Order: sequence, then structure tokens, then C-alpha cells
Amino acid sequence: MSTAELRYANQLEIIRSEEKDRYMISQLSKQLDELYTKLFGLNNFHIYQTYSHRLSEFLYYLTTTLSNRQTIGEEYICLIQYNPHKRQIPSLLHRLSMVFIRIFGDLISKYILSSYIIKPLVEEYFHPKLSLQTIELICKFLLTFIERTHKIFFYLTGSYYNISKSLTRIRYLIYTRTTSESSSIEFKLNRTMKFLSLCLCIQHIIESYLVLKQIALSITQHRQEIDKKTDEENKIISEDSISSTDHVRCPLCYEFAISNVALIPECGHVFCWQCIHTWVIENQTCPLCKTNTMQSRIVHLINY
Repeated sequence: MSTAELRYANQLEIIRSEEKDRYMISQLSKQLDELYTKLFGLNNFHIYQTYSHRLSEFLYYLTTTLSNRQTIGEEYICLIQYNPHKRQIPSLLHRLSMVFIRIFGDLISKYILSSYIIKPLVEEYFHPKLSLQTIELICKFLLTFIERTHKIFFYLTGSYYNISKSLTRIRYLIYTRTTSESSSIEFKLNRTMKFLSLCLCIQHIIESYLVLKQIALSITQHRQEIDKKTDEENKIISEDSISSTDHVRCPLCYEFAISNVALIPECGHVFCWQCIHTWVIENQTCPLCKTNTMQSRIVHLINY
């Protein structure tokens, strides 16, 4: 004996529908790529290819969901979009919000996370000059963490497969006939989904740990590079300030003449007192310009 009923779709039915839609979008994306190469060639194709999939998704949902029709996957499984809070079919604005979040939600989330959350926190608690690569790595980890966590909850509850549907509260109804075996099948399905959720949770924890180690290593390496570069710059600045203000580097020994500074009055060149005396005794000339001088002509500078 079987009876007909309208119920919420389970995990397997939603996944089958999503896989069908994903396949159709990929085929549409390939056709758009071929059309672009035929019209404009391969020039700059790699730049516009990243937008091809988003355009394919938009065109697909424009001709189905936004046109008040079922998608190929929904029609294949006989799924109906449903708003459980208002107990009615979602409005056009509701469906438009869902499609917009689904197509552009990752870009918006990435921008908000990197610009207003991750970057200020990194500058305050880690280092003010961390590389954009490290910030993007942290942003990608957070987005992946949220998506995988949401997917685990989907396998446990069967409510919302996509974050876009979770935010807009759009679920699926299905019209089926129930039999005496339906309860046992439902029980086996729930047990399988719980086991799958456990496996995904373990995988999620391991991969999150590995990515966090990679992020920590990247932050540490970058901080060391920045600190090393800063120390070198400060050392160069301090040496320049010493050479330009307090001390003079002797052209003969290349050391700083701190107190014993000697001047050749004929040409104005400055040396260490000991170096220039040793030189003049043997050569009677300036080491730099060869101007004739004498040991008695050398001037000892005080407080130079």
C-alpha cells in the first residue's frame, strides 16, 4: 500500500539535482569558451576564461530559476523550491538574491574578509607589512573552512546544500509515493549520511590543521624577512648618519677617524692623523690629489 505525499527532499535527491545542474553549467561554459576563441582568437583568453563560468551560471539561472522555471536538475528529480517561513514558492526577489549570492558570493566574501577583517587583525597582532600572498592564504582558508563546515551540516540535516540557499532560506520539496519500505530506506540513508559526515569532519580537521601550519610558517618567514630587511636599512642609515655628521672615513685605512683627524691645508683633504703622517714621511704629497705638502704642514683638527 502506497500513499502520495509532499515532503522535504533528502540529501541524495538534492545532490543528484545539483550534480545535474553543475554538468549543464560546465557544458554551457565550454560552449562560451569556444565561441570566444572563434570570435576573438586566443588573445587574452586566459584572462576572460575566469569569468566564463560565472557568466554561464548567470545565463543558466536566468533562463530557469529567474524565469520562474525549474532547472534541469530540479526537473530531473522533480524538486520544487519552497520558502518554509512564508510557506510559499519563493518570490522573484528572493530567487534573485539566491542566484546573486551563489554566483558572486565568494568574491564579495573574499573582499570583505581581506579588506575589513583579516588585514586589520594581521596588521595589529602579527606584522603591519605581511605580504598579500599570506593575506590571500588566510582568506582562502576561512572561506574553505566555512564552506566545508556548511557541507558537513548539510549531510547531517539535509536542509541546505548551498550557502546561498541557506542565507535566503530556500529549501526543496518533492512529491513522492511512500511505501512500507520507505521508513527503513530513510533510516539507512540517515545512518549513511552520519557516517559520511564523520569522515568529512575528520578530513576537515586534518586539512585545516595542515593549512594553519602553512599559514603560520608563511607569517613567520615573512616576518623574518621584513625584520632582516628593516635591520639592514637601519644599519645603512646609521652608518650614513655617522659618516655624514659625526665622523669621517679615512681614504687610506677606510676606518672612521673619530678623534685623531688630520687636514692637509694645501688641498683640504682629511685623513687619520697616524695614516697621513706615515704617508707624508715617505711621499711628501697628498694621497688623493698628489699636492705637495710637508709633515709640518699637517693640521690636527679638534672637535671636527
